[in-house]
Amino acid sequence: MNFLHLFALLFVLCLGSRCCSGASVGKPTGQPGCQTEQEIAVATYPHFYLKSSYWICSTQGVPATLAACPIPSAWLDSAKSCVPWSEWYWTPTALPPSEPLPTA
Repeated sequence: MNFLHLFALLFVLCLGSRCCSGASVGKPTGQPGCQTEQEIAVATYPHFYLKSSYWICSTQGVPATLAACPIPSAWLDSAKSCVPWSEWYWTPTALPPSEPLPTA
C-alpha cells in the first residue's frame, strides 16, 4: 500500500514539473518588440546578458534584431556605441517599452 502512495506522489510531482517548469517562459534579454514610435526613435537597446551585443529597432511592428560589437569591445548604452572594454562600465538594465509578441 505504501508503494502505491509513493508511486502516486512521484507521478504527481513529475506531472507538475512538466507543466509548471517555466521552460516556456525565458529570461528577458532586453529585446524590444519595436511596437512604439519611441522604440524606433531610440533605435538601440542593450542585451541584458551579452555585453558585447545590442538590439536594433528599425521597423515598427517587427521585433528588434541582434547586432554585435567588434571583438575587443562592448556595448555601452549611455554612449549608444561600442566602446573598448577598458571604457565599459556596468549600468542597470530596464525593460524596453514593448516586448516581441509571442509566436504560436
